[in-house]
Amino acid sequence: MRRFGPFALGVIELIALVVVANWVGFGWALLMLLGTSILGVALLRIEGLRAWQELRTAAADGRFPQDEPESVEASSARMADTGARILSGVLLTFPGFVTDFIGLVLLVPPIRRSVGRRLAASAFRTFPGRRGPGMGGLGRPGGPDGAGGSGGPGVQHGVVIEGEVVDTDRPNDQR
Repeated sequence: MRRFGPFALGVIELIALVVVANWVGFGWALLMLLGTSILGVALLRIEGLRAWQELRTAAADGRFPQDEPESVEASSARMADTGARILSGVLLTFPGFVTDFIGLVLLVPPIRRSVGRRLAASAFRTFPGRRGPGMGGLGRPGGPDGAGGSGGPGVQHGVVIEGEVVDTDRPNDQR
């Protein structure tokens, strides 16, 4: 079914376009599609800027969800809500009345929260990133305190950056 999904969606969108064009006129139907596409682009821009600003603010303040256990729930809910809004913007950007309808329905807060939770659960299943102490992680093989990983107790691990030292001071005779 996944193989024919985009084709089936295209056929359904075409049928919906013909139905709406017969109902309101072809020009108005195209104008509606253009309007929802512009709305989708605006929504994507707003949500993208909001997510980027939240990330910059959190990084500047030095606060991250894994460091503050009480904020993990709120952070996950906010992330799920942002994900659902971005999905809504993407669906509105595609030309078609069916995807526009689904995108507009995703803007309704209770539906957006429900879909956002499902998106977040799916993302966490697909990209497991949160690990318990001792299980390791990106740049933190021993967990948050550096203990219990492959390096043994009390061993601190960090990110290794390879580089080259270049001495820019030359002796006077080589100038």
